[in-house]
Amino acid sequence: MQQEDIDRVQEFRKCIECFLCQDVCHVLRDHQTEDRIEELRSTQGIGYCNITKCCTKVCPESIQITDNGIIPLKERVVDEFYDPLGWFWKGLKRLLNR
Repeated sequence: MQQEDIDRVQEFRKCIECFLCQDVCHVLRDHQTEDRIEELRSTQGIGYCNITKCCTKVCPESIQITDNGIIPLKERVVDEFYDPLGWFWKGLKRLLNR
């Protein structure tokens, strides 16, 4: 792991669980999205987030929720489900591990 990744994850330890971010989030308010990659990929998932950063703006601890949480999740979903080179690489790894 790189220090940048560690710092990004550690930032969320500052959370005081006030849930203001969830109160202003239209995705959570309008859809019952769970914290699962498959759910995030579905029609009611993270694709609905339009990166308005409203969650970041209301955070009393100034946690960069959008930049350090939502965008990396969007990247994981794309890598997992929509990247043909990723599919090729996973298939190749499976073949090599046999």
